[in-house]
Amino acid sequence: MALRVSVKFGKESKDLDFQQEIKLGELREEIEQQMSVPKAKQSLICHGQRWHGLAFADSLPVLEAAGRKGTRDVDGMKVVSVMLMAPAGIDGTEEVSRCEAQVKEAQDIVQKLPAASADETQKAALLAHDLLVKASQGLDCLELVGAQRARRRELLSQIEALEKDVDAKKR
Repeated sequence: MALRVSVKFGKESKDLDFQQEIKLGELREEIEQQMSVPKAKQSLICHGQRWHGLAFADSLPVLEAAGRKGTRDVDGMKVVSVMLMAPAGIDGTEEVSRCEAQVKEAQDIVQKLPAASADETQKAALLAHDLLVKASQGLDCLELVGAQRARRRELLSQIEALEKDVDAKKR
């Protein structure tokens, strides 16, 4: 039996598809991986009922937690709609995006380095280096999970490559 859990979080809505029935703990893990909201910070609500406490342990099947009123059949698939409540900004998207913008700005500066004079090159290289340091420090301070953690890893590898490029062009 296929199962779809539609998760609404703020303005975002995400459908999580499963080939078989899952338990609440597995749903919470999938939300952490797909939506970058830590399990400890998740509060799930389905059909006006908050899924927390002993009655909604991680071992409880999702369809049982949703009950008859919280489950719909759509084209042979069971569909459960859930609202995810968590502190604003808990997924770290805004902070990672800010750091990503700093990396992009540094990339633009590094691309223009060869066209400048020696003194201008030195100043631009220092500015690019400063932006990269700020971005990497900002990323280091974040506690991320799931997709945002992978995004951070990618940005850190970009920062490392750019720092090597800046050092090579400064000389």
